[in-house]
Amino acid sequence: MRRGHRSLSVLLSSLFIACVLMMAALDGQQPAPPAPTPGPTMAEALKALEAARAAATKIGVNLSCAVVDSRGDLIALTRMDGARFFTTDIARGKAQVSAMFGQPSGNLAQFGASPFFANLNTAAQGRLYPIQGAVPISRGNQVIGAIGCSGASAQQDEDAAKTGLSAFGS
Repeated sequence: MRRGHRSLSVLLSSLFIACVLMMAALDGQQPAPPAPTPGPTMAEALKALEAARAAATKIGVNLSCAVVDSRGDLIALTRMDGARFFTTDIARGKAQVSAMFGQPSGNLAQFGASPFFANLNTAAQGRLYPIQGAVPISRGNQVIGAIGCSGASAQQDEDAAKTGLSAFGS
């Protein structure tokens, strides 16, 4: 019995080593994953936020504005003096929705009432805002992020975001 046990151990060890070697060989044959689409740089995001801030100042409103990459990850955020504290979360949530779906956040208001969006927003811990105020940022034909603003009327938020977008040369 001991001899059979030893043989089984040797067999299992040999199979394990063969599997590891085969996986290593196959790993080298796998195609490289596609390079991620580069999002807006920090310098581009800050330039866009400054343009949005200047637009808000010109019309006399205090906003928070956010730039996110195509995944919705924050690149830069600003809150003007006098902007309400919760506007930072709303600006970011508008930008995330715009980046995720590749269109202005205001176009998604009806979609925002769907059960699918409700489940998505639950998974995002309620941080997504499908309301007017954010626009996607594109490079070539690919959405690379979005800029969103909050703190004034929906149209003023979107106008400031569009002014920020113009800093990207899109």
